[in-house]
Parts: sequence; C-alpha cells; structure tokens
Amino acid sequence: KALAAAAAAAGGGRTYEEEALSVEDATAKLAALSDTRVRPALDLMGKMMANVSKAPAEPKYRRMRLSNKLVAEGLVHVPGARQFLVAHGWRIVEREFLELPPSDDPAAQAAAQAAAVAALTLAVAQAQEERRRAELEARKREAAERVAKQKADREAMKAAMARDRAEVAARGPAQASVAKKLPTESAGSMSSAIFQEQEEAEARANAR
Repeated sequence: KALAAAAAAAGGGRTYEEEALSVEDATAKLAALSDTRVRPALDLMGKMMANVSKAPAEPKYRRMRLSNKLVAEGLVHVPGARQFLVAHGWRIVEREFLELPPSDDPAAQAAAQAAAVAALTLAVAQAQEERRRAELEARKREAAERVAKQKADREAMKAAMARDRAEVAARGPAQASVAKKLPTESAGSMSSAIFQEQEEAEARANAR
C-alpha cells in the first residue's frame, strides 16, 4: 500500500510491488486462506509452471501481465501469490509484468518452479485439512457439552421431584387423612340438600 501510494503521488499510476516475504512466510500466508480464496492462485500457478516446463526457454511463458484480468484474479487479488513467486525468483518489471529471469539451465529452473508450486499446493491442502479437523473437533465438543448440560438438567429435575416427594411424606399421615375426608364431607352436604328438596316437593303436593 505504501509503495502504491508513493507511485500514485509521483504520477506513475499503480504498482504491483509488495513487501518481500520468505518462501515460508509467503506459503503460510497463502495456506491461511480458504480454498475458494486461494484456488485462483493455485490454478494459475499450475498452468504457468506447466507451460514453463513444456518450453523452458520460451519468453512468453516466463512473463505475465498483472493488469490482465485473468492474471490479476490469480496473482493480484490473492494475498501472498506474487510474494510467493518473487520469493522463488520471479520479479516485477516494467511496472506491470511478473517475469522469471533467464537461466543458464532453463529446464532445471522450470523443474524447480514446478516443484515449488507443487509443494505450495500440498501445504495449502494440509492446512485446509487441519482446519477441517479442528472445526470437526470443535463441533464434537459443543455437541458433548450440550448433551452433558441436558443430562445435568434432567438429573436436577429428578432431584427436585425427589425432594418434593420427601417433603410430602414428612408432613405425616394426619394431613393426608384430612385431605381424604374433604370429598366425603362435601358429598354428605349434597345428599342433605337433595333430601330437603324432596321433602319440600312432597309438602307442596299434599297441599294441593
């Protein structure tokens, strides 16, 4: 960002220069990305190295225009992509080109570039697998915690019910007997009322 701001202030437009990183740091930066985010860089690098391996001395395969939309998707918009290639010998030239300099042994150079991208692809896959496993373990822990809480809630409810039963039993049989008498007394009152109504009805009939 600082380099881009300086270039803009000088009237030079955009620059694709970035802070240099070691191979290890650039690899870690890319491996930390999601598969969706890093995939354009890996796919483009794979094609680049396949072309370089096919024709190691061919200049057109050793030079990428970073302002090109398709190239930018893999090497500009993916954090760490250019830094990884620069760490492996590529360089920014003429402001917008990423170039692999000539070598006395182009075939060996091409093989080393292909091996570097293969190692990066493996590192990214391993990092993604580690994150997948960590997420799975986290979900398992969360599920186990939910089950444990549900079990604790059930046990607490059982304990509360047991305490309630113990309190009822501790109140003794006298209160239970009173409770049993209440329906009988109510029934007796209802019977007396019915008999009274019958007697009043018979008295009215005799009066006629």
